[in-house]
Amino acid sequence: MVYAPFPLLAPTGYKPEPGMIDGPSAEVLAKPAKDVDELLQLRAWEVTESPVDLGYHLVEDWPKLPLPEGMKFGTTVSTGASGAAADSQGNYYVYQRGPDVPALLCFDRDGNLVRSWGESQFGRPHSVRCDKNDNVWLVNDVAHVCNLFSPTGQVLRTIGVSGVPGVDSRHFNRCTDIAFGLDGRFYVSDGYVNRRVVYFDNELNYLGSWGTLGMGPGQFLLPHGIETDAQGRVYVADRTSWRVQIFTPEGDFLRQWTHIGKVWGVIYNQGHFWVHDGLTKRVSKVDSTGKVIGWVDGGGHGLGMAPNGDIIIARHNAPPQLFSRD
Repeated sequence: MVYAPFPLLAPTGYKPEPGMIDGPSAEVLAKPAKDVDELLQLRAWEVTESPVDLGYHLVEDWPKLPLPEGMKFGTTVSTGASGAAADSQGNYYVYQRGPDVPALLCFDRDGNLVRSWGESQFGRPHSVRCDKNDNVWLVNDVAHVCNLFSPTGQVLRTIGVSGVPGVDSRHFNRCTDIAFGLDGRFYVSDGYVNRRVVYFDNELNYLGSWGTLGMGPGQFLLPHGIETDAQGRVYVADRTSWRVQIFTPEGDFLRQWTHIGKVWGVIYNQGHFWVHDGLTKRVSKVDSTGKVIGWVDGGGHGLGMAPNGDIIIARHNAPPQLFSRD
């Protein structure tokens, strides 16, 4: 393996509050590392070669292009793909911004477009998740809502009030992601403005929230993604402070991972975490202790993962990508 100092890059599309950082903390940057193994535990983004080959390769010709007449992927932050997900039936979803394609595209594993829906229905798509029943949650940040849809596009449930921002039990202000906890709980990262996590029971009754603007434990600069593990712990990708914060199901701070990179999102799959750094363009496989096992070179804005381990990357500036071990 080789490594080199990694320069901090100027943020794009987001400006932190005055006095706040967009990068690792000074404490993280100051820690010395005597070798690569130690550097992986301190600043893994400075290591340029994965410790192990995870066996993934880019699937060529996925998705199959061109799309049907009149459809095309966007190539900018305001028009490109922002989210990706997969269900248990082999449906691979891409959540797309812009006027030239429906908001949600469903592909099969071979890259064929199966169906699409959501024309002119969304203000700014941000993330997509599939639940245990293979329904689809779509998170729309500028509309301040999370909508649950059937696979064919029927609205089933809604959290938030469309077009109305707020910071109470019924409103979000530019929410970013949703995760599913124990006992049917829902967790929403209410990200760009409110900087908090809000959680609900299985009937969408408000249970509580935590988080304020800041860089301390339990505070957030930009909670951009959220996930839970098999024990119900909550993992928040606090993007501009370059960390993953870990909480109990009720929001008590447990610990944080500050060594992985600028974290766009986190996926829990088959006992491991897959942490997406959209700046270094890599998806790292991480164990429950935070150890970086290795990574796949590929990144964008949104990360999705199929039950079989396939990785889907949604990119603002180009069509989505699929990485597979087959």
